[in-house]
Amino acid sequence: MKTRMGWIVAAVAAIVSGCSGAGMFGSTPNPAGGLMTQQNAGNDMVSGMMAKQQFQQEMMKNPDLPAWHAQREKMAMAVGDRVFDKGFDRVFDSMITTLASLGCRVNNMERASGYITSSLPQLPPEQQEGLRKEALAQYAQAKGYPPSVLQKGQFDFDMGAMMERQGGAGLTLSMVKQSPRQTKVKLRFDGIYYPRQVEELYRKVWSEVDKQMFLDKALD
Repeated sequence: MKTRMGWIVAAVAAIVSGCSGAGMFGSTPNPAGGLMTQQNAGNDMVSGMMAKQQFQQEMMKNPDLPAWHAQREKMAMAVGDRVFDKGFDRVFDSMITTLASLGCRVNNMERASGYITSSLPQLPPEQQEGLRKEALAQYAQAKGYPPSVLQKGQFDFDMGAMMERQGGAGLTLSMVKQSPRQTKVKLRFDGIYYPRQVEELYRKVWSEVDKQMFLDKALD
């Protein structure tokens, strides 16, 4: 069975072979020069496809960048923790309701430890697609790849979505009772590497938490 790169080389060879007969019904002032041009074009195509395959493999293996990691750490310190002047049980229940309203699937819920994990909330499709394109462009530039590796081909897969699936993307809420009327909440995102996407997710979740806290005032 041919490997994916074997198919690519075979396809390019076929293209070059087909092109070599282009002058069959017309005059060719310099056949040798035309053949060299076609060969160079074929080599460029193979080189570009190999670069794209290497780019995809590297991103699947390690989709994070040191600069992204540093930005996420700063963001977690700045906006990842919040303290609510409400009892632990009230905050815990409000968080569960918030996740439901965001369409998140709760995977783990432990009231005793104040620990909740769930799937990610969905950003608007256009925004999500834009963030994925930004992330891919930044990653390619940081790794020294040419912009051509970002050009979509017929058999390309969604690298942005693959990054999230490979990392087991999700969110974690950790709640700690600081006093009978005060609870600290830590919000973290797992398997999401691009800082701008993390920023938008923080904004979306905390905004929904604030709405739910306001609605739950009557329950206090």
